[in-house]
Amino acid sequence: MAAILKQLETNIDELRGMPASLTTNTDSREKLVLGVYDRLLDHGHATVNVVLAPALPDGSPDFGHADPTNLESLPGDIWPDNPQAAKRVSILVDQIDGCDPATSMLLFFTDFGDPVMEQIAGPDADGDIAMRIIGRDIGARPPESAATPLSESMAKLREELFPPIAANDNVAPAAKKLFTVISPADFADVPVPSRKWYIEELIPARNVTLLSGDGGTGKSLVALQIAVAGCLGVETLGLSPAFGRTLVLAAEDEWDELHRRLDDICVAQGTTLAALRGMRVIPAAGQDAELVRADAKGRIQFTNKMEALVDEIVDFQPSLVVLDTSADLFGGNEIDRNQVRFFISALRGLAMELDCTFLLLSHPSVAGMQTGTGISGSTAWNNSVRSRLYLTADKEDDDARVMKGMKANYGRKGGEIRMRWRGGIFVLDDGRPAAGSVLLAARAEGVFIQTLAKLFQQGQRLSPSPSATYAVKVIAAHPDAKGLSKKELVAAQQRLLDSGSVRIVEEGSPSRRTKHLIVVNDRPSD
Repeated sequence: MAAILKQLETNIDELRGMPASLTTNTDSREKLVLGVYDRLLDHGHATVNVVLAPALPDGSPDFGHADPTNLESLPGDIWPDNPQAAKRVSILVDQIDGCDPATSMLLFFTDFGDPVMEQIAGPDADGDIAMRIIGRDIGARPPESAATPLSESMAKLREELFPPIAANDNVAPAAKKLFTVISPADFADVPVPSRKWYIEELIPARNVTLLSGDGGTGKSLVALQIAVAGCLGVETLGLSPAFGRTLVLAAEDEWDELHRRLDDICVAQGTTLAALRGMRVIPAAGQDAELVRADAKGRIQFTNKMEALVDEIVDFQPSLVVLDTSADLFGGNEIDRNQVRFFISALRGLAMELDCTFLLLSHPSVAGMQTGTGISGSTAWNNSVRSRLYLTADKEDDDARVMKGMKANYGRKGGEIRMRWRGGIFVLDDGRPAAGSVLLAARAEGVFIQTLAKLFQQGQRLSPSPSATYAVKVIAAHPDAKGLSKKELVAAQQRLLDSGSVRIVEEGSPSRRTKHLIVVNDRPSD
């Protein structure tokens, strides 16, 4: 064991390339921890996470009592600013090749940069094996993986879209090979390019926007309306998507449902499905539609569905690609920040290289719905995208929806778009009565008055307030209500009271007064 520890120290020293003491050098500690983490992750012989060890009362690390149940994730995936908290940062290694699934190792560093590795879970016999594997992986560069058809095609496309730019001769040779180096001074007389938007201040172009919404709120319909509007070059919900081809990968709805929705949208736009030549839809309900998938070691891999999608984007060249939803397309662990970041980063890379915009739909977690944030799983879903929208339903109005801007790196955060479901689509709710609403209100008022008058003649006295004889409740249950909802009758009662067509009267002795409604023309003579 001592020999293994000595080799581990040697391997880390080679990886470190920095002064040994970490007492005051916070940056050094961060680079060392993340460097070890990256090396272990790249080898793929174990699952690796950067964690916070438990703390003593004074805030210093309590490595001696660390176990998998009391380790914490880094808040917001950000290195701690607090020096005491930074000392608690350590590396959890589990799911190690050749070891029991329950075996966990904790790797941390003293103030002087000395590595310490302890087994915190699993059979004792695994400690020696795990330490050998971890020490070996830290000291050896990971083998380069063979190029896949997707990576080869992406590299070729990258060369075509982004030819190399000559770098300054003073740049180091290694940097010339790895980076494109630009001097801002060279652009002093070049016009500053304007930011490109797919939808102004809402969905940035050549990037990934996340649209989350509770189940049944209609986020798929909203996304379809945006895609159709972009294809036609028209407005929807008061928004003006950039004109261009659109592609929708729909993993939740079969074609019959998509057909009905698209037809409703076209009717509302005053056109037909024949006008959607610049749109493609991939109905994938009930199919394996995963674009990425995690292997046994937690590493995210592209699937053949991703390769097929890239081929379709390259051939069709859409301006917008709708992905519905992440639950069907992301085959990883949604609470694993590394897997989530890989997925979103891959989409952003495709967006930039293929000159398109991704609109990714998702479901929020229960906590996300309760808090109103609309997030789900790892914070990386929110942190990795540049724009995030959240669609919610109105608890008091079944047809009303609100789409809020929850994150906007390039635009204004906090904006709201109020909409209402009508005739199979969502329309902008500007607060004004919709066409036909006046007739519907008049119908509700007529039913209310006629039923109230009938019941009054029968000797029933109905209360204006919630009670056993509440007018709204009694009328809603009456056959003459003709299917009107309580909500419609509540509004009708108030309008009739405001207009004076219905009044509230009091009867009874001074000590036992009661209130009930009467139709003004039905009030008996005194």
